[in-house]
Amino acid sequence: MQRMAPVHTPPVAEPQRYGNGRGGRPWRRLRDRILVRDRYLCQCGECQAGGLPLLADEVDHIIPIAEGGTDEESNLQAMSSVCHAKKTAEEAGRGSRRRVESDSTR
Repeated sequence: MQRMAPVHTPPVAEPQRYGNGRGGRPWRRLRDRILVRDRYLCQCGECQAGGLPLLADEVDHIIPIAEGGTDEESNLQAMSSVCHAKKTAEEAGRGSRRRVESDSTR
């Protein structure tokens, strides 16, 4: 009996886990610089006002990318995951309100 090679399908391109995006090496290097610059302390207003900032493990865009912010170091700050999640939720709410307002003005 003659053997035949199985039909091969072209490989599916997998997403890169090492590119220039948020998970890429350039971002990780920038993130590490910001955490060191801010001494791994949360820079949110609430933590700074309280005088006892939480340990930071994330980096936040002060002005969100969606609102015209950049990846410049001056627009980045170290934040705890708790404070970052709270700020991100507030920003998402602002975006939802803007969409609703712009839809109603049409």
